[in-house]
Amino acid sequence: MKYPFVRYLLGAFIVCGLFSCSSTKYVPGGQHLLDKVRIKSDHPDYRTLELRSHVRQLPNYKMFGINKTQLQLYNLSGKDTTRWINRFLRQIGESPVIFDSTMVDKTTVGLANFFINKGYMDAQVSSEIDKKGEKASVTYEIKANEPYFVWKYTEDIQDSIISDVLGVDTKIISGEPASFKASLIKEGMLFDRNILDKERDRITNLLRNRGYYAFEKNYISYSADTGKVDHGVNLELQLHPLPEILPTGTFIEIPHRKYYYDKVYIYLDYDPLSMSGTDSYRAKDSIESNGYTIYYRGNSPSINPSLLMSNNFMTPGRLYSQLREESTYSSYATLQALNNSNIHFEEFFRNDTAFLATRIYTMPAKKQSITFGVEGTNTAGDFGVALSTNYTHRNLFKGSETFNFKLHGAYEAITVASSGLNNPYLELGADASLRVPKFLFPFLTDAFKRKMRASTEFSMSYNYQTRPEFVRTLLSGGLRYIWEGRGMTSSRHQFDLLDINYVYLPRIDSGFLARLPSSAVYFGYRNQFIVSTGYSYTYSTFDPANKNRNVHALRLSIEFAGNLLYGLSKPLNFKKDKAGSYLLFNTDYAQFVKGDVDYSKTIYIDKNNSIAWRIGGGVGLPYGNSEGLPFEKRYYSGGANSVRAWSVRELGPGSYQTNDSTNFFYQSGDIKLDLNIEYRTRFFWKFEAAAFVDAGNIWTVKNYAGQEGGVFRFNSFYKEIAVGYGLGIRLDYDFFLVRADFGWKAYNPANRGRDRWTILHPNFTNNFAWHIAVGYPF
Repeated sequence: MKYPFVRYLLGAFIVCGLFSCSSTKYVPGGQHLLDKVRIKSDHPDYRTLELRSHVRQLPNYKMFGINKTQLQLYNLSGKDTTRWINRFLRQIGESPVIFDSTMVDKTTVGLANFFINKGYMDAQVSSEIDKKGEKASVTYEIKANEPYFVWKYTEDIQDSIISDVLGVDTKIISGEPASFKASLIKEGMLFDRNILDKERDRITNLLRNRGYYAFEKNYISYSADTGKVDHGVNLELQLHPLPEILPTGTFIEIPHRKYYYDKVYIYLDYDPLSMSGTDSYRAKDSIESNGYTIYYRGNSPSINPSLLMSNNFMTPGRLYSQLREESTYSSYATLQALNNSNIHFEEFFRNDTAFLATRIYTMPAKKQSITFGVEGTNTAGDFGVALSTNYTHRNLFKGSETFNFKLHGAYEAITVASSGLNNPYLELGADASLRVPKFLFPFLTDAFKRKMRASTEFSMSYNYQTRPEFVRTLLSGGLRYIWEGRGMTSSRHQFDLLDINYVYLPRIDSGFLARLPSSAVYFGYRNQFIVSTGYSYTYSTFDPANKNRNVHALRLSIEFAGNLLYGLSKPLNFKKDKAGSYLLFNTDYAQFVKGDVDYSKTIYIDKNNSIAWRIGGGVGLPYGNSEGLPFEKRYYSGGANSVRAWSVRELGPGSYQTNDSTNFFYQSGDIKLDLNIEYRTRFFWKFEAAAFVDAGNIWTVKNYAGQEGGVFRFNSFYKEIAVGYGLGIRLDYDFFLVRADFGWKAYNPANRGRDRWTILHPNFTNNFAWHIAVGYPF
């Protein structure tokens, strides 16, 4: 086997599934191992997996739902805990779950309460315990019985102003979901207490967004009468007035008050470790403008005051709004010059009107930083090293502008035997970017800018590569806009107004050039301009604070290149090359359109198991001034984030067959399709395992020389979709994840006849690939 450590790792997986230590090895005498828990319910709408979260005691965890691997690892340990191997096995394993009858009683009550809260107030839950030898199994049986419905619904709101706010004519404020407009409670619905509680939340948020700063959820209650209609509930929502204590000590009830923002005080360079509020803050000076007062401790404000005010939505004189408070928090959080911010309110009255004095304490971020990186490389026995250094300034012009400058280089000692040429591989590069936290674009109104959380980014890079075959330089520059709505933080837009790439090859080996087909020379080994404009949209429901929920993500992008230049070429009488393509400064420019779509979804079964799947693809079409896509814009398949049974750039296009003289260029295309599904399960400690199936390929839109069998055809492309399967292991540190995936080919379209079904003869040589990467593949 080429990679012996892979054999050992896979062997460990098999051993964990097959070793036969007794599962009751560490079960104390007279007690029982909880072996199985079953839930039987006569209600089809609630799945067993959903109900299992209410079970107070579950058996030992089964990896992939099949094998109690962690219990078996624990049972491999000896009783002598002074030996490190025994301590290690117990640490990574899981001790046996000893059956506890009190947990059965608590689970019975919990399951009954779940159905009662859903409206099944006559639900019955029973349990049956089966003990055999040293093992115990528990079966819970649920009879939901006939549910209760909301027969009549009324509201008791004595405050006429609040009653109008909650009426059908209420207008939705920007940032509020459309569902806020209508009550969640409808006559005829199940008497679901969870929905009743959500209605309290809806009303509370609606009022707090309209000035009622002091309003809380506990001012709302319900009165339910079940005695008039069989299994029907007469439900009344009651909104209680505000209790106020008089100087005499007695309570009276008054209407809830609306609050207005008074002055807003912003404190720069606040240190929460050495300061406690405003008393210990020593300001050197302050700036006042339109109700805002900005205090600073240095000779001048560390951040432009206009930036602080434009990102503050709590405008003096306006009604309080919870949304405005949240928008201010999120806007300040995107300012790289700030590490954190805290908002405090002080209530007071002026002429019987309630006001809020607003104080914002901002903590500065580290202004500048330098990081260094080093990486070793080994390509087919050729060793090399890569170095990089990155400088970051987070407040370059006191407007929270982020400036990045990176220098990087790589060297690889390529031997004569591997290349036939004597030059080493050397790469040098520099990248610079400046991100400004606002739209720098004419004709946009201030009102529109305040609705968006936006940034403008300028970038420029230079890359120099020298290889035995050629010397290549790439000069790039761009201007892009990135924005998202204040109330739609799960959506992100990016508009690349201008993206310019200039490829220049001052040297190319004649022998290497002679071995390439003309299409390869055209696409990847000549001087070329790429001037493009693009737009991309991403949407994700991922929440770092709540990882154990279903997540779906969508990415769409489209890119146009060369259209403006092509439109100017004829009127301005641009020169043409021998192939009839227009030239810009005696250099060809590319013209194409390219679109991509990618959708993925992760379904969380429970805290230990999930299923993730992805479908994605893209199409690039050259036209006008180009016969094909530039090499940098072509697709490739295989690798850690594609069909993992193939190494990167080793799959396709179509049914293309490789040979000893195949160059990596040949395995690129104009069309791509990826289909992936994987089951993720917890292994032990911070490790998780995965089983996956991948499918996909790339194709060309034309019959290019040297890529025979690669063209896309509707009547046969499905026969050229490669399929692979495999196992993976991941190390999850919460803030980043490292994974190793091992894939085998199941169906290889590059083969012919029955040989395509490589699943019939798996091996660790030509039908196997492995990958190490950071982050999930999708």
